[in-house]
Amino acid sequence: MKKVTFLLATLLIGGMMLTGCKKTPTPSTPDTPSTPTTKTVVYKMDNTYVDKTTSTTFVISPCFHFSFSYKDANGTMVTVNDPTLPWSKEITVTTPFEAKLEGTATYNEADLPEDRINYDALVYILGGGTQVPQEHYVRSFPTKEKFLEYMGNHPDLMSYSYTLSVN
Repeated sequence: MKKVTFLLATLLIGGMMLTGCKKTPTPSTPDTPSTPTTKTVVYKMDNTYVDKTTSTTFVISPCFHFSFSYKDANGTMVTVNDPTLPWSKEITVTTPFEAKLEGTATYNEADLPEDRINYDALVYILGGGTQVPQEHYVRSFPTKEKFLEYMGNHPDLMSYSYTLSVN
């Protein structure tokens, strides 16, 4: 009987200890904003392209004039008119950042050569280990007439807009 009483008393005391103790909550750390990081963004406009599959080098015909805007580190769009190509601008941004480069190409029909016209907006945005766009397709026309006919049917090719999320 003593053993049973002792066992019951031990269980009763143990149960009281388990149910009587309140856990003090561990203080939760407030959500601290992560430290902003900076990364480099490079905007580029080029006038030479090498096709990786054929190793053919394309030089954009000099009759084209580009006007474009890019987003600076403050988020303001900065306009560049008729730069000498190749052109590039490197900026340091606080992430997250959405890089943007958009613009148009123009030409004067009288300045177009009679043969072999190469056109593309060779636009690149590099940042955060990624690049946009990944590939280009230079359009090469054997004659001025072919170029004018094609662009008459595809006027949207004379403008471009690219964005890149940098995290």
